[in-house]
Amino acid sequence: MNTTKIVCGFLACVMLFTGYVPVEAAKKMKQKPPQPIEIVADELYFSDKTGELFAKGNVVITQDKNRITAAIIRGNDKETQVWVDGLARLTDPLTNITGMKLRYHYGSQFGFMQDVQGKCDHDYISGKNVHYEQGKLTAYHATTTTCPAQGVPDHRITARKIEIWPGDRMVAYDAKIWIKNFVLYSTPRYSRSLKDDETEFPSFGYEDPDGFFIKQRLNYALTDRITAYTDLAYYSKAGFKPDFGISDYETDYSLKLITGYFKDGDGRRVRKEPELQFDWHQKPIGKTKWNYYFTATYGKWTDDYKSSWHEDYNLYFPRNPIYLDKKKTWTWNNGFGFEWIRDSYNSSSQNLTKFNTSLSKRLTPWLTAWIGYNYTSNNASVFSYNQVNVTNELVRGLHIQLTKKTGLSFVNSYDMLHNRTYENYITLHQNLHCWNSRLEYRTQAKQWRWDVVVIRF
Repeated sequence: MNTTKIVCGFLACVMLFTGYVPVEAAKKMKQKPPQPIEIVADELYFSDKTGELFAKGNVVITQDKNRITAAIIRGNDKETQVWVDGLARLTDPLTNITGMKLRYHYGSQFGFMQDVQGKCDHDYISGKNVHYEQGKLTAYHATTTTCPAQGVPDHRITARKIEIWPGDRMVAYDAKIWIKNFVLYSTPRYSRSLKDDETEFPSFGYEDPDGFFIKQRLNYALTDRITAYTDLAYYSKAGFKPDFGISDYETDYSLKLITGYFKDGDGRRVRKEPELQFDWHQKPIGKTKWNYYFTATYGKWTDDYKSSWHEDYNLYFPRNPIYLDKKKTWTWNNGFGFEWIRDSYNSSSQNLTKFNTSLSKRLTPWLTAWIGYNYTSNNASVFSYNQVNVTNELVRGLHIQLTKKTGLSFVNSYDMLHNRTYENYITLHQNLHCWNSRLEYRTQAKQWRWDVVVIRF
């Protein structure tokens, strides 16, 4: 099939020119000598002969981006290790934990602590014993949550062992998923990506025209990176609309095989029977401020009127935010891309060009305004699901933080091609400690949506 050959050829070029490293080369990269350490303290004693060292008072040990702080630290430079009998803190760009009886081997960047508490990525974590190895954190008899609560968190995961690769993924063994003191479900192996907003906790609310709903994801990790899951969704009017999938989440890419009912942000549905998804994760383009990502999907789509083998290939180039002032109150975002869509239903073919730009201004600590423009060359899609509503869209918005926990936003979507308002979105946001409630009204469609979801801090 010509399309398949083109995509495979494109992926080969992407891997060749954007930083893909063969296995043997990757192994050589990992064999770099350890970074030197720097020790700062009120008192510091060191023996050139034995390598023994002793530091006391505001001790800070720095190795590249890793840091250890404590009141008293002992160690041996010849053995490239340090230890702390009392309280110590270990930090890196994505980890900040404290514990007792630290042992750290800075030659191999491996260490362990007892009675640990702190934060790893966006999760608060505690464990009886914790091992730390080149950024990876393994906690035993552990608890993790995104809820910074005193006492019992609103939601949490407990497990015999939890492995966290900050910024990448988490795997928990013999895991229990809790809402307060109630076990929602348990699984021998649980896995979650830390790069998206997927959640193991339920959400509920109301949405026109489907009625009240409740949603829950269940998953089982087949390996450290391959996970089987189901999203259970029940609507009081639309009924039971589940979906199922198997995902393989790798460092550079992810692969999913999914089937079931899917709903977009405008309430339009399609049934995938099944669909294969490939995502090449966002990567920087050299040393520029621009990035790129690529997605490809192929599968059978069915709605109330038709069925079609559907192909979608999307290449997008987002730029890092541009800050127009030193305080970063002005933020300018830009991106452009290309999309190719094919459907067997009527042998249709779409070649889309996209451009997006937006400018936001934090006017006061409680008031933010923004304006944006979104262009898509056409939206003549066979399916309404995930269809671009407005090809030339001007977006204007305002967010008012009424109180510390309550916010109100207004967004206007204006169709510049037909010189009319496409939609107005009025949304009330309410922080419910570790949950967020959102009540939205669409003035043109005259539709309400209300939901309560877990907050990821």
